[in-house]
Amino acid sequence: MMRLASSVLGILALTAFVIPGQSLAQSVAGRTARTVVTFDNVGDVPGVPEGITTDGKAGLYVSLFVLDQIWHVNPATGEKKKVADVPGGDLKGDLIGIERDPTDGTILAAFKRATKVDLFTADHPDCRDATDTTTGIYRVNPQTGAVSPFVTRGTGVPICFPDDIAIDSSGNVYVSDLELGLIWKFDRAGHGGVWSDDPLLGWTEQSGTWNAKNGTVLGYIGINTVALSPDGHYLYAGTDGGPGGSTGSGLLVRIPIQADGSAGKADLFAAGLGANDGLEVGPDGTVYFGDTYNSDVWAFSPDGSRRQLIASRDQFGDPLDNATSLAFLNGCLYETQLGFFKLQLGKAKETLRNVVEICKFGNPAANGTYTPRPVLEAAPKTPRSPAARATYPLFSTAGRGRP
Repeated sequence: MMRLASSVLGILALTAFVIPGQSLAQSVAGRTARTVVTFDNVGDVPGVPEGITTDGKAGLYVSLFVLDQIWHVNPATGEKKKVADVPGGDLKGDLIGIERDPTDGTILAAFKRATKVDLFTADHPDCRDATDTTTGIYRVNPQTGAVSPFVTRGTGVPICFPDDIAIDSSGNVYVSDLELGLIWKFDRAGHGGVWSDDPLLGWTEQSGTWNAKNGTVLGYIGINTVALSPDGHYLYAGTDGGPGGSTGSGLLVRIPIQADGSAGKADLFAAGLGANDGLEVGPDGTVYFGDTYNSDVWAFSPDGSRRQLIASRDQFGDPLDNATSLAFLNGCLYETQLGFFKLQLGKAKETLRNVVEICKFGNPAANGTYTPRPVLEAAPKTPRSPAARATYPLFSTAGRGRP
């Protein structure tokens, strides 16, 4: 769920990183992976799916990254229907993560205005652009298609790059901020603020995650995606770590949710995978990780001790293209394919633009292999320098309509 500049792709030096067991991976007997639906390009605008969530029944909602639309998909028939243009009003940007609010069935969607995005600039000037009043989270009524701001820069919330959303049973909303490397939390009325600002949520020198000798550009990004455990006791966060997905940059971070709703001390649940662009926790606590760099999907046992490759473009020949967001529905996983490497190379028509269904993939606790435990530290040995960490509030919120 992130935009990558083409210039960055050319300067990141990648080295091979072999995940134990991956090269010999075998799928579980009876496992299936199929394309459920494909989205069309509209003229020169690619119709690539990004976010995905369930409709509370047997269907799915999908966001289209560049077209800024939400669609409903019936996975049984492949039927699709446009729900809404988000935010609407000819506003242009990137429509990213979406999530269904279980309290009322509405959809919350993350939107980043398509002005200059400075992911790799140390002070993130786009985060400090007070003229941007549209970046933020929008609430969508799927029955009527009505769209309204939930929390945006225009309502006084200095959010920079909202990427993914998780919503608990009470309607509290957790939002990952890709550029600031933190998690916001808001109640149903849109009141809230920064919930977790742990150093593990950004690029770091954490052991076993990325190789500093390859060099790195200035500036830091980190947390990409979030998902709640079924018991509501933990929020899981996936990061892109440092540069170079194949070097094992992605982290799975686990944050306890305290009795008062505040964030506990984060720890490193798993490491050593490619860039994370999708995260879901199943009803039994299995944690699913979408590796967008390698177009793989991994499953981790609830205790993190075993992992299993359950879908893969290279290992199994599955129709994956920069595996992105994940949703669990009726025992199957559904995943969007963003194909953003091809987008950045100007090859939008070559992207798969599909939603893939993965079923009967087994249980990592029974079918997985041993997962080396990551080093658990209170903080990385060399956290981000203050100059590279954007601060907040990033602009004055006076008179913007929300106390």
